Amino acid sequence: MTKLQNLKSHDYHIFMETLLPIAFSALLDDVSEQLVALGEFFKNLCANVLREDLIMDMHSKIALILCKLETIFPLAFWNIMEHLPVHLAQDAYLGGPVHYRWMYPFERFFHWLKQQVKNKSRNRKAPW
Repeated sequence: MTKLQNLKSHDYHIFMETLLPIAFSALLDDVSEQLVALGEFFKNLCANVLREDLIMDMHSKIALILCKLETIFPLAFWNIMEHLPVHLAQDAYLGGPVHYRWMYPFERFFHWLKQQVKNKSRNRKAPW
């Protein structure tokens, strides 16, 4: 079985936003429609320019998307993290575009710092 390892958060973001809807196009229409809608939600959320009317529309639609996904996936799949998108549109409304709050530049900088370490015993992965 192929595993996705050593990906940064930006890699997972791109994977979920672009590649996952293509992979799910082979599923049933009602399943793939909801997964593509979830991908569109994140794509619109991460846009450089946010419109207030679009954010309010996203906020109203994400609850419906998640409810439909709850009918498709088993209950064991759902935990508190799947509830997070309900709050993301409101967070973008209050805080502006999310790319100003991303951690990607810091992750790249820390990767560069780890490469500069000469003593490899000090170049360990973070415990989190």
